[in-house]
Amino acid sequence: MFALPGVGGARIYSKRSTKCPQEKVEATTDKKPDLTSNTKHDYDQLAGLSASVQSYFSSGEFSDLTICTINQEFKVHRLVVCGQSEYFSRMFKRDWVETTESLVRFEDDDPEAIQAMIQFMYGIDYDSSNSGDGRPCPLLFAVKMYQVADKYAVPRLQQRAKKSFQTIAKTCWQMDDFSTAIAEAYRCTTKTDRSLRDPLVEISREHIDELRNKDEFQKVLEETTGFAADLVQSMAQSKATTVSLSAKKYRCPSCSSIWDPEVHDRQPKESCPYCGWMRTIRTPFIIEV
Repeated sequence: MFALPGVGGARIYSKRSTKCPQEKVEATTDKKPDLTSNTKHDYDQLAGLSASVQSYFSSGEFSDLTICTINQEFKVHRLVVCGQSEYFSRMFKRDWVETTESLVRFEDDDPEAIQAMIQFMYGIDYDSSNSGDGRPCPLLFAVKMYQVADKYAVPRLQQRAKKSFQTIAKTCWQMDDFSTAIAEAYRCTTKTDRSLRDPLVEISREHIDELRNKDEFQKVLEETTGFAADLVQSMAQSKATTVSLSAKKYRCPSCSSIWDPEVHDRQPKESCPYCGWMRTIRTPFIIEV
């Protein structure tokens, strides 16, 4: 049994005026392989195998399992899905009722997210930066992808969804669906899972002056108490850090140069005058004077 690299495919086109980054999740690794001698041969074999498996997904040939959503049906292969999902693996190891019928129904999940998850397993790219009619905005879709990846135990997809979410959130906080994404992220994650929660809190704190005047943001503060509590705590910690920096210096974590940080009203940020490193001021690098 093997786990194929991959990405899934639901295209999302946003109606909002704010443009999100073209965050396209790649099926390949971040670094280009060293295509020399045996390495090139192995890479070509893997590429050929991936293309072959993708063709079987498209045709449904030799499929031995059917996955149904509320509006679609997918003919898949146990070898592919069980190799990447602990949920499917347990299903067949423990002889769940679905295994006797070779039919699994995911009618309570977002159908676009399920489609993207399945296609991810077959190495097919999905673009989370776009959304079409009836589909969620990119940020909300990234939350849904993280949710299904966690629910059905697909760790590689969960990491991809997390990375996509964090990238999109940095530029899509002005969209109306930002507050909806906050509510959904807090609904589908536990208190100890900070992968989506922490970025939302940090971004909200940094842009609180703009967000606090929006009705949608006020509503999510009232209804999502966990988020409101996290935001208050984060702002209090940020204020304490700002005050404590007034008589201190900062050591750049990149080049180790020491300089005076510029303190802002919210979380202090500064660019190192020596190497240009731009980061939020962090306590471990504050020097007592």
